[in-house]
Amino acid sequence: MNASLPLLQELRSLETAAGDLSPEREARAAELRAALPPPVLAHYNRLVVNGTKPFAEVRRGICGGCHLKLAAWIRQAATSDELHLCEHCGAFLVFVAEEPVRPVVAPRVARRKVERIALIRAAAVAAVH
Repeated sequence: MNASLPLLQELRSLETAAGDLSPEREARAAELRAALPPPVLAHYNRLVVNGTKPFAEVRRGICGGCHLKLAAWIRQAATSDELHLCEHCGAFLVFVAEEPVRPVVAPRVARRKVERIALIRAAAVAAVH
């Protein structure tokens, strides 16, 4: 993960915290702004001023900000140490660990007439008991 992303997230949490900024929090926000590269900070400020969410989680290759599918090269670069932006909405991308998808087991369907009759009889016997 890029070193700028945690700094940006901390800056966002300081700015969106309830109430006015205390002098300590203002000083910490100034430190964070000074530690960020100017182009990254400028893009972040532009997103905040426009009222856009600056961060978007990526799940299954889809941006959480605009809900559009990302390019394959961005999805493959998720493990790199670079800061990535959504090509559609411009949000900073936060890649979330993918959860394995469980296969759905379909109910058994009889294919032949003999199997269908056996299933119907088994269901009838089960209903009686």
